[in-house]
Amino acid sequence: MSGKLSIDLDGRDPTSLNSGTIRRFADRRRNRHGRGRRGPMLLEPLPGSRTRGERFEDLLIESAERLADRWGEKVTSIDFRIMMVPHTKVLERVEAAGTRVPWGTNRAGRPGRSERITLYRRPIEEACAHAPELLPELIHISIVEQLADRWAMDPQLVDPEYGMWGPAPGH
Repeated sequence: MSGKLSIDLDGRDPTSLNSGTIRRFADRRRNRHGRGRRGPMLLEPLPGSRTRGERFEDLLIESAERLADRWGEKVTSIDFRIMMVPHTKVLERVEAAGTRVPWGTNRAGRPGRSERITLYRRPIEEACAHAPELLPELIHISIVEQLADRWAMDPQLVDPEYGMWGPAPGH
């Protein structure tokens, strides 16, 4: 037998086999025994396919859109952010004051920087740990309170439906 024998295992050009490009394990459809991961466990439209963080983000967007219908550009120009927990400085101030961990903070805008509202995901989720169905309302309450603080208004004026559910847990 003369020449070089090459077997096309994965459809690549045999000259590229020595190029040093190796597929990562996560990029493969199966492991070498054929029993590996073949595709996503749940399809995109199913509720279980979204992570808690993605669902929290969806609820924040829904709440902001609800307020944007009432306030328009005043709300759409705000930069909404989600952080897992407050920074250490915020936690130290809260501990020194003996108050609860905040659900969110806000920052004034200035030229070149828009107003910002930051919600803290874990404190909000912990507040409704025993009643997860309250999460959408707690997120909305948090945003309304931050807007009211930012605009120096009563929360009831920001959203007339604010307070319909009674006092928020932890307040």
